Amino acid sequence: MVGKLIAASAALIALVVSPLAPLAEADASSPTLIQSGGVLCAVSANDVSRGGGPMVVCQRSDGAPWAQAPFSTTKPWPRLNLAVVRGSAEFYWDAGDIAGPQPVNLGSGQTYHVNGWTIQVGDPQTTYVFDATKHGISIGPDFVRSIWI
Repeated sequence: MVGKLIAASAALIALVVSPLAPLAEADASSPTLIQSGGVLCAVSANDVSRGGGPMVVCQRSDGAPWAQAPFSTTKPWPRLNLAVVRGSAEFYWDAGDIAGPQPVNLGSGQTYHVNGWTIQVGDPQTTYVFDATKHGISIGPDFVRSIWI
């Protein structure tokens, strides 16, 4: 009986004294969703699904395309609904939907930093700038503009 008590005590001491395993880090390729001013954006440090690298992909919250977006080159030729900007300043239009975890909701006047990007919410636009290159996008529900600061 005393042997079992000593063994149990030793196991308990080892459990308390030993360091706990580190928590798993977030996947660097997983985007953070940002909701602001009628626009939903996926902000990524490395968007592997679109060829890799830092990227922001945005869609209007209502799913409609922006008026300035071009039409698809494939039938039935819908207007493209995603605005995409890379940290290197490449901008293009795409089709699809943004999905993921619950978005971070930002209001006018807020600044947020995530995945190497600085996000500044104004009224009516939100600006996403990749910190390393100062390239990005200024976006609102009625317009999209590639920027360099």
